[in-house]
Amino acid sequence: MTPFICRGRSDIDNIIIYKGRRGDNTPLQPDHYHGFYEIFCLLSGKCRFLLRDQVHELEKGDLVFIAPGEVHYSRYYPGINCEMVDILFKKSFLYKDVVGNAPSFMGSIPSLYLEEYFDLLGRMLSETTGLDEYSADFTTCYLQQLLLFLARHSVMHQPEPELINVRDADIQQATRFIYQNFRRPLTLEDVSEVASLSPTYFSKKFKLVTGMGFKEYLNYVRLKHAQTALLTTNNTITNIALECGFNDSNYFKDLFRKVYGRSPREYRKNPDTPCCPERVCADGYFRSGKDIDRR
Repeated sequence: MTPFICRGRSDIDNIIIYKGRRGDNTPLQPDHYHGFYEIFCLLSGKCRFLLRDQVHELEKGDLVFIAPGEVHYSRYYPGINCEMVDILFKKSFLYKDVVGNAPSFMGSIPSLYLEEYFDLLGRMLSETTGLDEYSADFTTCYLQQLLLFLARHSVMHQPEPELINVRDADIQQATRFIYQNFRRPLTLEDVSEVASLSPTYFSKKFKLVTGMGFKEYLNYVRLKHAQTALLTTNNTITNIALECGFNDSNYFKDLFRKVYGRSPREYRKNPDTPCCPERVCADGYFRSGKDIDRR
């Protein structure tokens, strides 16, 4: 089937946002593309979403960010009704310093931030009624806030080590997998399988390329996300530890203190206090340079 251009909205001037329900009785949507950005936010239910040549299964809290010209469509399961919010906007509304040209992606909102995310969507929807002459400006501000929210919580862009050698593509694939799945229990065997390498060889190559062992790198990623959650949410330290992939909150607190020189609670109260230099060692703990020299 040849994709068709989205009729009636091939060009838009304002931000368009609407909320709806879809299910298996919804008319089938053919492959299509359009000349503006779209954010498809699934609030409840489950569906499939094709983006370019990949089909993603979406659940509550998942979203799809679609760039202009990208072929896409959604499909719905029998007996499952989905509630969704769709946001359409042109390139001039992008927060360029954060998202750049904003390529298409599928992402999941961490459960710690779902309430904040749904609240933001609700505020955007409330402005569509045209409350007053400021509604358009508020909608623009909320869109910028949403894009910053996605960037802050690694939903939009997930930083990876710079790998300049094509021979390191397997390690790059492994670091991407860790960033996307750090909240899950991950083992050396799991990640080495993603890289299509034996665990022993993967462990050696991973440290050679990244400068960190597998466990060290995984802890680094988890702690960075926990640090952000401590400063941007009111969730308990135990919940943050579990959400960031630590199955033992005491281990998390011990590791956090070794990295930042104080407990998670102290850090949350006084985040501007200088931290000790970060360095992670083979046992999974971070130490200062002086500690490493003594070892």
